[in-house]
Amino acid sequence: MKWKILAVLVIVPILVLWFMVVHQKDEILALARSEVVTDAAGQRDWSGSFVNTHDETLRDVAVTVDFLDSQDHPVGNVSAETSELPFSARLDLNARLPVEAVRLRIQSVRWRMGDTTEQMGPFREPWEFGYLMIGN
Repeated sequence: MKWKILAVLVIVPILVLWFMVVHQKDEILALARSEVVTDAAGQRDWSGSFVNTHDETLRDVAVTVDFLDSQDHPVGNVSAETSELPFSARLDLNARLPVEAVRLRIQSVRWRMGDTTEQMGPFREPWEFGYLMIGN
């Protein structure tokens, strides 16, 4: 019996810690696709998708992504919003890239679950174009 109690006392905190790491708020609405396409004239377009990784429908979802130059100064942005985003559904963004744009940074993400509204951002770290987030 002592071993069972000791095992529970060791395993429960590990499971709680794992749950907290895996289910962080900044991963509920995740950038799942980020790609740049260049046309024949040399103009670049960016396409990205945010996916709801939470098992509940998110409401009043809004996302803004900034395009940054080589010194990480904003040179443009794109936003999208939707009233509902069910589990595994995507919110797509598309924009023509300014010539100076070399990176992107998520400026803000917002959603509501029940009576709780979450707003995160701006995120500190910019991502280079072409960096694959989590291909779905």
